[in-house]
Amino acid sequence: MRDLPDMVPTLAATALFAGGRTIIRNVAHLRHKESDRLRAVASEWNRLGARIEELPDGLAIEGLRPLRPALVHAHADHRIAMSLAVVALRVPQLCITDPGCVEKSFPTFWYHWNSLQDKPTDVRGVYPRPRASATAG
Repeated sequence: MRDLPDMVPTLAATALFAGGRTIIRNVAHLRHKESDRLRAVASEWNRLGARIEELPDGLAIEGLRPLRPALVHAHADHRIAMSLAVVALRVPQLCITDPGCVEKSFPTFWYHWNSLQDKPTDVRGVYPRPRASATAG
């Protein structure tokens, strides 16, 4: 996947629902994007009950494991949030922190994502609280 690094989170999402073991390699450079995407995928997918091993240059994903709803973190990374939308197609009541981080690359993502389906994806967003102003008194 060296030449298609932006597709790795989406591939990792679909691999959850494929039989067998999916190995993604040659993407160590994903550790230096908006987030460490390899660590983010392994961490958040495992919260759902997945079995993902983080490799030095990729991921090993065991497919067809029972998954459960959970609070998952987008890591302020638009690609992680969008790939979690794919997971939410099969894992109802998924709750993603800061789903608005998709605005970096696709501000109308959630609108279009939901318009492609008979019913909206059951994704609940948890937005970070605004920080108090340093000058607030």
